[in-house]
Amino acid sequence: MLLPTLIAASYFWLIAAPQYVSESRFVVRSRTQGGISLLSDALNSAGFRSAPEDAIMVRDFIASHDAVQELRRQMDLVAMFRRPEADLWARHWYNDPPAERLLSFYRGMVTAAIDTSSGIATLQVRSFRPVDSLQINEALLKMSEHLVNGLNARIQQDTIAAARREVARAEERVTGATEAISSFRERERQLDPTRSAGIAVENIGRLQATLAQTRSELQTLQGYARNNNPQVQVLQNRIQALQTQIDEERRRTSSGNNEGFTQQVAAYERLRLELEFAGRQLTTATATLESALNSTLRQQIFLQRVVEPNLAEQNLYPKRFTSVLYVFIGLSVIYGLGWLLIAGVKEHAA
Repeated sequence: MLLPTLIAASYFWLIAAPQYVSESRFVVRSRTQGGISLLSDALNSAGFRSAPEDAIMVRDFIASHDAVQELRRQMDLVAMFRRPEADLWARHWYNDPPAERLLSFYRGMVTAAIDTSSGIATLQVRSFRPVDSLQINEALLKMSEHLVNGLNARIQQDTIAAARREVARAEERVTGATEAISSFRERERQLDPTRSAGIAVENIGRLQATLAQTRSELQTLQGYARNNNPQVQVLQNRIQALQTQIDEERRRTSSGNNEGFTQQVAAYERLRLELEFAGRQLTTATATLESALNSTLRQQIFLQRVVEPNLAEQNLYPKRFTSVLYVFIGLSVIYGLGWLLIAGVKEHAA
């Protein structure tokens, strides 16, 4: 147990190369109409809220093949993980590694963690030179910002495209409703059946009033004149004509006739209601499109740096004392378990 611990201590204090950490912190935020506090009152007053789901997206991107490939295009990542001062155990072993092996080693050197309470993500990069850690950290932040900007562009394009499609559908609906009303007016020869029906009802009312007045005059005249009186005959003819005219107006407005005002008004009201709904839909769709166009002037999601990447002055890894202590404790546990197992076997054999 002591010999392996001594070997581990010799490695950590005599052989293990120092590793330097560059740390940065960032938060992914999205714009909203209301202020939701998570980071500070200043951000709240500006109307921003934390977007942990977007921070998770950035975190996953940092640990992905895409991030490693982009880093390799920008810098010699493999050479950074194979510096001459790096010890054989800690360095990357392959000069031209497969993508999977490089990604596995990269994930051991680069970590991104998110604080769920504040939404702040912490990015730590380890390497064998302070400048390498700083360079990788800065490159990852810029790549993450580019990723968020690309997401913004896609969101804006999709929103505008959807709004324009809705406007086009609303315009087609308005056009269809307008053409239906025009066809109805040409077919029925009525500009506004509702108004025509109102006029017809007014005419019936006036005719009924005239009819009542004429009947009153006839009754008064019959009180002192004979039935063969010419004036009586005139009033009777007038009453008959008024009644015939009233019956004709009622027939035109009745629902029993397919050409009556009742059917015309009902059909026209349906068409007019469809046009009204189509107009409201067009107004709403136009307002949505204008809002989408205005939103293109503002980023909906953006990455804000809270702490810039630092240039390490002292190595933080390997943690020599802690590592040796863990080795000693682990070996002690293994030794204790082994001793108990052997003692149990001997006791059982006896």
